[in-house]
Amino acid sequence: MLLKKISLIVTGIIFLSTQSIAQLTPEQRIEDSVIGWWSNQRFDHLKPQTEPQAKKKEVIVNKLVEWMKKTYTPVAGLGTVNRFVNKSNYGAVFAVWNVSHDKMWTEANGEFKPIAEENTPFWIGVNRTFGSYNIPFLNQPDEYYFTMEQDGYKANDQPGNPDERIHSNAYKYVTWVNEWQTVYITPNNKLPFIAVTKGELLTKAEQGLDKQWENEIKDVAAKWPGNKKAQDEALIIRKQNIEKYRNNIRTLRQRHQSTLNESAILRDMQPTMYSFTLDPDPFKIDIAESKLKHAYPVYKIDAELNAKMQTETPQWIAIAFPYGTKENGNKLYELHTALAQNFNYEYAYNYFFNPEKVKGIDYKPANETQLIARLNNYRQKNKAAISPVASKIALPPNAFFFDDFSTSNEGAAPANWFFKRYGKQAVVTSIKNQPGKWLQLGNGNPLTPSLLKKPLPENFSLEFDIITDGNFESRTGGGIRLTLNSRPANADGVENTAGNGTTATIDITSGNEANYESNYRGLLKIRINATPSLNKQNYSEGISYSYPLREFTDKKTKVHVAVKVKSGILTAFINNKQVAVSSDFKMVYGGDCVTCGFAAGTKLNAIFWDNITQDSENIKTYIGNVKMTRE
Repeated sequence: MLLKKISLIVTGIIFLSTQSIAQLTPEQRIEDSVIGWWSNQRFDHLKPQTEPQAKKKEVIVNKLVEWMKKTYTPVAGLGTVNRFVNKSNYGAVFAVWNVSHDKMWTEANGEFKPIAEENTPFWIGVNRTFGSYNIPFLNQPDEYYFTMEQDGYKANDQPGNPDERIHSNAYKYVTWVNEWQTVYITPNNKLPFIAVTKGELLTKAEQGLDKQWENEIKDVAAKWPGNKKAQDEALIIRKQNIEKYRNNIRTLRQRHQSTLNESAILRDMQPTMYSFTLDPDPFKIDIAESKLKHAYPVYKIDAELNAKMQTETPQWIAIAFPYGTKENGNKLYELHTALAQNFNYEYAYNYFFNPEKVKGIDYKPANETQLIARLNNYRQKNKAAISPVASKIALPPNAFFFDDFSTSNEGAAPANWFFKRYGKQAVVTSIKNQPGKWLQLGNGNPLTPSLLKKPLPENFSLEFDIITDGNFESRTGGGIRLTLNSRPANADGVENTAGNGTTATIDITSGNEANYESNYRGLLKIRINATPSLNKQNYSEGISYSYPLREFTDKKTKVHVAVKVKSGILTAFINNKQVAVSSDFKMVYGGDCVTCGFAAGTKLNAIFWDNITQDSENIKTYIGNVKMTRE
């Protein structure tokens, strides 16, 4: 049923008095779309197993895949599966891929295909460890040595205050957070591999030198075949080198005599013979590295456990996935949320290690009601065809666009503005002692008004206000970048910088008033670049102009900005005072401009605002009262 509406038409823009059709393109709607799993099995290379034990492993793998598909339905991406069965481990590596409506990445029937090389993997692996590194120097046929990134290894790389044990859904089980978020399901919640002591490590390292000598003999024979004299000379040098490290290992044993029974924790992630030096000591960890947990415990899988791992009975199951929040976009956020909160770890534990508890019971995701509601919310977003208007204010006859964010909900994204759902996102808010609503900018995430008609008028004036938090101690405070581009935005709404076209960037950055002469760094900087262009000097293209911006500081936290384009000339105003005109701009090396603005016939087709505040975590930046008029 069509919406009843009364519309106000202003110079080609339709403002609806109640609601208006959402302007997101199909490409932009991917971000909130439930896409699911690819029906094509191209990435699944597992052939039907024929050996009896491998057949049993394949059955378990298929069960794990079934559980994953019931738990996680890809959003904003396409899921794929690749099953594997190896001698001592088996499972599936999954991936969620970026997708596009571009014909290159769609099937003949219009369904998505994965965009090449743009994917995020995650795993269910039986008898696998994550964030671990093999040590070939120490390994024997029936013993396997490896280092493992410590629990908490990459915690500092994760935004916000993440749960150190992933989520309460996984608390009962072994959790390990390094470059992966991993939940280990294992009998009695105890991983079976063994921590290696310093003493054992040094003994195994000395034995590893014997294996190293055998490898050196083979290498020398291959490099100098039939030349015994050259082989003998090379082996003398290599033998001396191995004996040097043998002496180092013996010295390290004496040096650490009192702690040989302690667990071995190394400086090197993947040690070799050359790791056993006296300075630096392989066991000596810098304080800074220790705080970051950038030190690597050594573990082993002994002969007994190795034999058990050859069977179809799991010794442990690992579910490993990347960390993701809303700032990373819905694709990674939904992946992390589903595996942290909705994978049924209790069912999986009982299935393998207490089967009577789940006999005759099918797998269901944990917190299933929450999972269904979350997916339905995504579906509802794309189902809705309406959104609030950009503004309810009556506009003068020459107005082209206006938004004071008055019709957007506080705490929500701005209505009819588009930005990618990753990084720090823009949100509508109020500011103490300032009237109306304001848009708090995200960071590294340009946004553009969806209802702004393109191309822009040939002659126009664009005005807006900026506010920054005051009382900052750094040299600069809040800053924004306004970008005008003749190239239309990409299909997904992101700025297009490819091919011929013209771009103007206007950076407005507040400065610190504490010391105008040496510390003040407030600046208005404008750059105009075009392809092709006559503004070239010493192979560098473009013209620019800088103005010391003393009107916008930690004490003067609000500024009114206006940018006027008329007959190709760009003029900038701060608080209604002209501060820059493109006819005065210079080339990179100081030469006068040849094309002193926009070339004749240039039509601007995209406009973006972005946050360029250096300390954006602590200094907030806002824009408001955005208005464009024809000149």
